Amino acid sequence: MRVALFATCVNDAVHPSTAIATVRLLERLGVEVDFPAAQTCCGQPQFNTGYRRDTEPLVRRMGRAFEGYDYVVTPSG
Repeated sequence: MRVALFATCVNDAVHPSTAIATVRLLERLGVEVDFPAAQTCCGQPQFNTGYRRDTEPLVRRMGRAFEGYDYVVTPSG
């Protein structure tokens, strides 16, 4: 089973301890977690503000970053 962490830009910038706690919890449960270095902004802020066409390349890049994982875990609502 391949599990990846998607930290989100909000967690990275405002609450980095949330992503760290997520990894610690998963590892305590015996789950090995990868952090794909290719992950960047997913484009949600742009999409939500109406820049849908500009969001498409970001979404595609994120899809490639997490390709091949069975699960992607994100500490985000």
